[in-house]
Amino acid sequence: MHAAERDQPDVQAERDAFQAEVAALDPERLVFVDESGVLTNMVRLYARAPEGQRAQGSAPAGRWQRLTVLGALGCKGVAAAMTIAAATDTAIFLAFIDKVLIPELQQSRPDAIVVMDNLSAHKAPAVRQRLEAAGLRLLYLPRYSPDLNPIEPMWSKLKTSLSAVAARSLQALEAALPQALNRITPNDATGYFR
Repeated sequence: MHAAERDQPDVQAERDAFQAEVAALDPERLVFVDESGVLTNMVRLYARAPEGQRAQGSAPAGRWQRLTVLGALGCKGVAAAMTIAAATDTAIFLAFIDKVLIPELQQSRPDAIVVMDNLSAHKAPAVRQRLEAAGLRLLYLPRYSPDLNPIEPMWSKLKTSLSAVAARSLQALEAALPQALNRITPNDATGYFR
């Protein structure tokens, strides 16, 4: 065993501790926050065609653009969302917290427990300070545990919806996003939480 492996806390122990802590919490209070990129070159992965015919489709060649979606998911559905045509850094994440997440949660879930992964932008001290100043609690997922985050299947459904639209510009992608977010139902969110 290498020295680095001995120095790192056991990931399974972190996962077990997180699951025990979350099991003792009211799931109505949990709000999972994450971000995902959607692209202007997304296409359906599967299609149907009449028997004997080929399903037609194409992906654009060359230049494509990315839109980052920052989102929050509660057990009853999407709690907040924001888009930006840039990668998430601390300044962008703080803008999401200040302008979108905190105002929404103060109105709808003032006792929320915000759960997020260990992205460096999420770990900035200002993130905890702002959430706690708003009366919200912060909890981090264990390392290497996207399977414990119910927002991950939400992103999958969102991307499937947007792939069907085949938006080829940031404006078209942005215009298609509200309808794709509306397709994430309370039943979906409940299933993701289970």
